[in-house]
Amino acid sequence: MKTSAKIGGIVAAVMLAVSGASFAAEQVNPYVHSSSGDIVKNSTGLCWRTGFWTPALAEALGVNGAGCACDADILDAAACKAVEEPAPAKAAEKVTFSADMLFNYNRSDLKDEGKAVLDDLVSRIAGVDIEVILSTGYADRIGSDKFNERLSQKRAESVKAYLVSKGVDAQLIQTEGKGEADPVVNCPDPSRQGQIKNFRELVNCLAPNRRAVVEVVGTRPAE
Repeated sequence: MKTSAKIGGIVAAVMLAVSGASFAAEQVNPYVHSSSGDIVKNSTGLCWRTGFWTPALAEALGVNGAGCACDADILDAAACKAVEEPAPAKAAEKVTFSADMLFNYNRSDLKDEGKAVLDDLVSRIAGVDIEVILSTGYADRIGSDKFNERLSQKRAESVKAYLVSKGVDAQLIQTEGKGEADPVVNCPDPSRQGQIKNFRELVNCLAPNRRAVVEVVGTRPAE
């Protein structure tokens, strides 16, 4: 097992004095330093210890200190193990907005209330190293498939445009319109004896299906 050399007796002290080595702060420093501040080593490369050397003093010099450089094989392994920096925390934000909150019925331009909720989202993702933002629009089943697909895509694009206007990199934002896909609720057609009596009630029932989903994926630096 490798050990550092230890000074013993008057002969060693005289030898070091002649060679120009000095005990730098010998009351607390467990290793001998030369006048230039380097650790003094013997002919086999072992560090000279002072008479005050103890494992505790060597470990107290830290992972980058002389103790770990000279005596890592006999010190506590934990004392010479570099502390890993915590990895950045993965940040994922998925928010579902009612389309009626962002847009008027059958429209794709943002309402003032919609801009306000997106402003809140932008503030929540501040500081996140964004990998991608997914903006997805949905529509209810009222109207033709083609109309609803186009409307849902326009809504997704409106969300993207507003986020870009607030400083989000456009290249990080992907958009998709899914039309009537993946309905949250299923509502029957209006009938006098049914649960839904008229068109207005149908529109209200289908409201959860009219939505925009914004998903942010990235990392947040560890604090």
